[in-house]
Amino acid sequence: MAPHNAAGAASKSAGSSAATAFTTPPGGAPSGSFDGLTHELSDELDIINTADRRILKAKDVDRQHLPGQPRVRLSAFSQHPDPAHNQLLDYLREEHLTTGLDDLLPYMRYIFVQTPSYRHIMPLHHQKAHAREVMVNEKAGLHLVWYYERMFIKPIPAYFYSQAFWDYLRQADEDVFAAAVGFMRSYYYLIQYPIDFEDGCKMRLIPKKPDGHYPTYEEFCKFMEPFVQVDDNHVSRRFHYGELRLTRINRTAFLFRRRLAYFHIYPQWGSFLAHIFAPVITVFAIFSVVLNSMQVGLAALAMGPGNEDSGWPAFISVSVYFPVAIIIFVAGFLSFALLCLAIMGIRDFIRGNRVRRRKKKGDLTVEDEKTHGMVW
Repeated sequence: MAPHNAAGAASKSAGSSAATAFTTPPGGAPSGSFDGLTHELSDELDIINTADRRILKAKDVDRQHLPGQPRVRLSAFSQHPDPAHNQLLDYLREEHLTTGLDDLLPYMRYIFVQTPSYRHIMPLHHQKAHAREVMVNEKAGLHLVWYYERMFIKPIPAYFYSQAFWDYLRQADEDVFAAAVGFMRSYYYLIQYPIDFEDGCKMRLIPKKPDGHYPTYEEFCKFMEPFVQVDDNHVSRRFHYGELRLTRINRTAFLFRRRLAYFHIYPQWGSFLAHIFAPVITVFAIFSVVLNSMQVGLAALAMGPGNEDSGWPAFISVSVYFPVAIIIFVAGFLSFALLCLAIMGIRDFIRGNRVRRRKKKGDLTVEDEKTHGMVW
């Protein structure tokens, strides 16, 4: 079945009631942990308990690999009792942990990062309203990170459809489990309407079921319901936030971690230096205008504003006072712009810290307020 046909059928089967239910978290504010799927979309996996470990296996003996990822075998050898040598866990850590980004987030409050709210996620269809092109990318650290006209989104892995996988992961690695739950919670806000679901299927953000067909929109809503009740205490630090701006992440990495960037969009020295020197050139241009104005004013004063012998008394007078007006205008404009930026930044900084304090105290109503500050 073609993605758009499946998605279209899904929209009809879901109805308006499913769309309405999916846009508002059932039961109010999130209040707990992820306790398992209430609607499993795949039963391909099973768990085998041995004397020293739990082994994740595929029920089909001829397909002993993670659903959707045949490169990752589900053998006893790949699931070594020692977590440091467990190939399956190594893959899951690489695919789902966002350690580098988690390390930067505490410092991002100092560079106008938005308020820490996981609801700060626009629906998939609304990304186009901000002229953003969705870039499908498997790197977990780029999920919901945007850069001007680009938004990076990581697809849902097919093995997330299985309850056996979640049972295995909960026991195998709590950090990966928390990151995976937070990742799925972000999709609750990313896919809010049938049109989001249709687009998600077309872009292969939503995987197919074992029968080769996409789930219906109603099935997908039922599958996603348990994740919305998860609070920030049970997800990784990255998913305390929603969308993040790559330019601010790169700036944080440069200032606080002595790295050139968190992620290079254009991995070339020319592009990197162009971004570094752009503000320097702007400042140089402003200073050049001011210095040239001062030079013109001094030259006009040397001739004397009241010098009638020059033949250009009016021009000399204008040459004396107009550069002064230019300098006053530039100084006033820069002062006003910096003042506005400072006010917005300080307000966002204060509000962000207030939200963080309320979250630490267990105030769950904080997520019902505005999800972002004045500066996105």
